[in-house]
Amino acid sequence: MTTRHAERLERKQQHEDKRELKRDSGKHAHRAHISDISGTITVKHNQVFLLLSPTGDIPHGANGEGLYFRDMRYLDHMELQLNEQRPVSLLADAEKGSVAVFELTNPHLVLADGTEIRKQSLSIRRSYTIAQDITQEIEVRNLEREAVSFPLRMLFGSQFDDMMVVRSFVREPVQRGRLHTSHAHGDMLTLGYNGADGHARATQIRFTPAPESLHGGVADYTVTLPPHARQTITLTLELSDEVRHEAHSPVGMQTMTTGIEQHSEFDQILAQLPEIETSNALFDRALRRSFDDVRMLITVDRQDAYVAAGIPWYVALFGRDSCITAFETLAFQPALARSTLRVLAHYQGTRHNAYEDEEPGKILHELRVGETANLHEIPMTPYYGSVDSTMWFLMLLEQYVRWTGDVGLFVELRENVERALDWMDHNEKTSTLNGFFTYGTKSERGFVNQGWKDSDNAIVNTDGSLVQPPVALVEVQGYAYRTWHRIAGLLRDLGEAQRAAPLEQRAEALKRRFNDAYWMEEQRYYALAIERGGKRSEAIASNAGHTLFTGIVPDERAKAIAERLLESDMFCGWGIRTLAETEAAYNPLDYQVGSVWPHDNALIALGLRHWGFAEQMERVFTGIFQAATHFPHFRLPEVFDGFSRDQYRRPVTYPVACSPQAWAAGALPLLLQSALGLEPHALFKTLHITRPHLPEWLTTVTVRGLHVGQARVDLRYLREMATTHVAVLRREGDVVVTVEY
Repeated sequence: MTTRHAERLERKQQHEDKRELKRDSGKHAHRAHISDISGTITVKHNQVFLLLSPTGDIPHGANGEGLYFRDMRYLDHMELQLNEQRPVSLLADAEKGSVAVFELTNPHLVLADGTEIRKQSLSIRRSYTIAQDITQEIEVRNLEREAVSFPLRMLFGSQFDDMMVVRSFVREPVQRGRLHTSHAHGDMLTLGYNGADGHARATQIRFTPAPESLHGGVADYTVTLPPHARQTITLTLELSDEVRHEAHSPVGMQTMTTGIEQHSEFDQILAQLPEIETSNALFDRALRRSFDDVRMLITVDRQDAYVAAGIPWYVALFGRDSCITAFETLAFQPALARSTLRVLAHYQGTRHNAYEDEEPGKILHELRVGETANLHEIPMTPYYGSVDSTMWFLMLLEQYVRWTGDVGLFVELRENVERALDWMDHNEKTSTLNGFFTYGTKSERGFVNQGWKDSDNAIVNTDGSLVQPPVALVEVQGYAYRTWHRIAGLLRDLGEAQRAAPLEQRAEALKRRFNDAYWMEEQRYYALAIERGGKRSEAIASNAGHTLFTGIVPDERAKAIAERLLESDMFCGWGIRTLAETEAAYNPLDYQVGSVWPHDNALIALGLRHWGFAEQMERVFTGIFQAATHFPHFRLPEVFDGFSRDQYRRPVTYPVACSPQAWAAGALPLLLQSALGLEPHALFKTLHITRPHLPEWLTTVTVRGLHVGQARVDLRYLREMATTHVAVLRREGDVVVTVEY
């Protein structure tokens, strides 16, 4: 261990007993009462999703479980009972995303008349499907050689809680509407709520066959089965959200819409996905899971098509999350970027509004559409508290044009581009920290931290104390440099050299100031942030790794950063930690001060490949991929704990992580793109393949139908010894492919 590391460990130990962590606020605020959702089952299609227990229930007093639609929980209780007992879970699976299957059996049952049904006499298959409607099918099969008869009951209830109440972002709405008594008629049960926001919301459940008794949210059947016979009960659920008072909501009448396959943007997103086949069947499976999860998270609200940030907490439009996910998958699904850019441009800030942290030209952080949002009890209507969403919007647009050559979209969004650049200009010129890009909320409900690490305790000093706003994060300066530099390059390509020149000048001036202010010569690394008063936070964090792909790092410093990121206090074996183990605030169990985030690693790996650090890139790629193989269905979660691989032979689950989550789903596609060395320039009809490097566990990769502008390319990669070779199998259209080893 180096002297520097030993000193940091000593400071960390001295700090351990006195620190008090502030957990999970900002975007991920107030989840303390929801302690663990790692065993739940998720089903989603468009705006509707279910979070279920392993038996397929929504337990009464649920730990977040429920049936959700448009930021409201439409069922908070749905339970299956056999003779007033819960069945036993044998299998719970939702690999297909919009379908979940539960294989259950019975415990030992003693009926009212003394009849006994021994355990495991019944097979109960319970399935959910969300498509054009929501269906639940319960098939009960008698496995015995004798007839059985027993009571089967289903219980339903809903308080129609807002998602922000479920998450305890707000404890209770200031205003509350009127719940309707559950209404049963024939084969239909209706639960209703007239919201204080003027929305009439209802859950209707139709039973086939009709129950023998249906009242008070309870459906009763008597199931009688001859030997080896089976009976099926089908429930069809319909959700509605109807605006009764337009003053509370500008969006007009809303009813359930789950048929996103008919949306033109969605069709194009799916159609553009190339065929990818590799020598590693496990990686193929993990990569398919990634694309399936992105597909599952695509959401349509009115005419907006975007990737929701994650299930269950963030089935909503987020600026940073949507941009990063589209950026990660851009090589394979460019239509997703186009749709994302249009949606975010629509909501671009137009005014100064302190409550929502809105400023002209700023790209939103989060948009909510539930009751608390409609009543403006929360600022997410939309909320603009993100320092980097605007930069990500511009970076995504530039990279989209590189892949597609779609100058038309750039022209369409030109006014939005100029307004976003004006916002950057204003942020820089009004900064009190030497012209660096800063954040600091003006809202009474605003977020303390407004970078991608947005929990209250995420941005710290090396002694563990919290950084004080205004804050200038290290990676944000890199994003700003790349934004100015790349947008200027695009403008030059389009013949606008006069508009490009001042952006280039500002980029270079920022680069000089940045490297003077943030570089820590002794640590050979960049500081995490500059805080109020110009004080520098010298904590070693993953944030600085993002600077590698932005271009703000000079040649002589890139290697030092790459090596520091892969030291043992940062790289745990499964990935790079958010905060070094030697830091006083380090906690492997906490959200952003020691955990591992797949998207964070993918962006760092992109920079490692840019600089030609193939070995380090391969280690990150390998760690994240191998972590994926340990999670159900090979699905990377939002975050996992930062324990060392030497300590545990599998990654440790973060108990309330979103899964699936958008930018985690995009991590493997971006890691693959980095390994393949893909650098397009569709305006010049070229695809450069620069320093390709397949990891040793991936000897071949074949990509068929890769889009570069209007052209299509089939490529085959082959690793022999430590060298990766590339062959162009087919070109369709006008494109030149060059390879630089």
